[in-house]
Amino acid sequence: MSLSLLIAFQLDFDVSFLGAKNPELYYTSALFFSIIALVSFSLSLYLKRLYYLQLEVQIIVDIVLIILLMHASGGATSGLGVLIAVSTSAASILTGNPAALGFSVLASFAVLGEEIYASLTQSHDRSGMTQVGILSMTFMATSLLSFYLARRIIETEHVAEKSMRGLESMEKLNEKIIQFMSTGVLVVDNQNSVCLINRSAWIHLGMPESTKSRRLEQVSTPLARQLNLWRRKQSYRSKPFKNTATGPSLLPNFSPIGENKDNVIIFLEDTTVLNQQAQSLKLASLGRLTASIAHEIRNPLGALSHAAQLMKESDEIDPLNLGLVEIIDKNTKRVNDIIENIMKLSQRKAVQVKEINLSRYMPVMLQEYASGKDTPPEIDLQFQTDNLIIHFDLSQLSQILTNLIENAARYSEINTGKPIAQVMVGIEPHSRTAFLDVIDKGEGISPDLSEKIFEPFFTTSRTGTGLGLYLSKELCEANRARLDYIPIPTGGSCFRISFSAANLTQQ
Repeated sequence: MSLSLLIAFQLDFDVSFLGAKNPELYYTSALFFSIIALVSFSLSLYLKRLYYLQLEVQIIVDIVLIILLMHASGGATSGLGVLIAVSTSAASILTGNPAALGFSVLASFAVLGEEIYASLTQSHDRSGMTQVGILSMTFMATSLLSFYLARRIIETEHVAEKSMRGLESMEKLNEKIIQFMSTGVLVVDNQNSVCLINRSAWIHLGMPESTKSRRLEQVSTPLARQLNLWRRKQSYRSKPFKNTATGPSLLPNFSPIGENKDNVIIFLEDTTVLNQQAQSLKLASLGRLTASIAHEIRNPLGALSHAAQLMKESDEIDPLNLGLVEIIDKNTKRVNDIIENIMKLSQRKAVQVKEINLSRYMPVMLQEYASGKDTPPEIDLQFQTDNLIIHFDLSQLSQILTNLIENAARYSEINTGKPIAQVMVGIEPHSRTAFLDVIDKGEGISPDLSEKIFEPFFTTSRTGTGLGLYLSKELCEANRARLDYIPIPTGGSCFRISFSAANLTQQ
């Protein structure tokens, strides 16, 4: 505004009334007005803490200099006094404070003072008292209107800020809920880039080092393959998969965000819980079945075993038939073992979790195990981490390890001639998950059989019942741990117990 008044005066754009009474005063005031405006603008960029002080000073300077320009141009009748309304209105809008109305009063007195001074000195040709009254009312009206609009703007801004804070709070709450959900949640865009992943999904997928903004193929190839199939086929039904060899079995569910399938939200369900529920129903049915038939089977089985024993002790038995008696005795014992294992499954007691220091527990457990064997296997115990404490049922952990070590010793002896087992305790460096490995020197398990080894009554041994690994896996899951088979490329098998963060501490 100040530059416009100066330029209009210098170039004489048909505004002859500018500086008509005192050109020198007008030019000096307009020039000073422009300089003050530029300096104030520069200061406002760097001294933001003094913003309101600068504003008040600038309004006062505007009123004074515009009064001088008005006086040099013929007083209130020149019409320049209206420009003061711009400054006073700006003060009301920028401050939003009722005190800003004082600038309107100051401007009214300034205009009135100029008119009185001009009348006393006879600087103007005619009186402008009418214009002074109109200007004073204009100052007050525009200031009041600006103040009202400013207050409405401020109230609207406060409501908007409150709504924004509420939305931010809800967003943080939703984010926290998503992060602590037991169900894994991922969001991917149309380029299969991961936009969001919660903690459960990160743990389920094996705790990859970085996930955000990475392509899904780099985080989980099986999941990306199923997502692509779902996008192509409307009727596609997802299948459980494992992202790592020792990871949980995950069932993905895909849901589009919006009408198309570009942005997708993926839910990952750990099927272990569902399997546990299904197994609980199976065990309940199995318990009722075994309770009703165990007595009926054991009575004739005991009679057969007793008869076989008497025949073996008889002097009249033909040596050629002694082998048949041995077969009868051996198979009655095997049937009895099957019944005992089924009874253990159906009558499994509740978990009694205790704090176990593996560094102290393992040597004692292995010593007790070896003392109960006529020919104990050779066991190599190694610790990668000392003082590793877990929370587990002590008797169930002993039962699991006994099953795994006996399997390892048996298959090592078949392959090498020596009953050997290696036990290793440590923490995986990447996922920071504690593990306990039982490794044998056997031939290993073929890939087509590795998926069936944890099924009940599945066995590759003629003497086994097929319930040892199944029972071990069930007991691990009851203690919030996981039992997995890991093939060894050089030969042999590794059965790993992975302890979850819920049952692990380290001293």
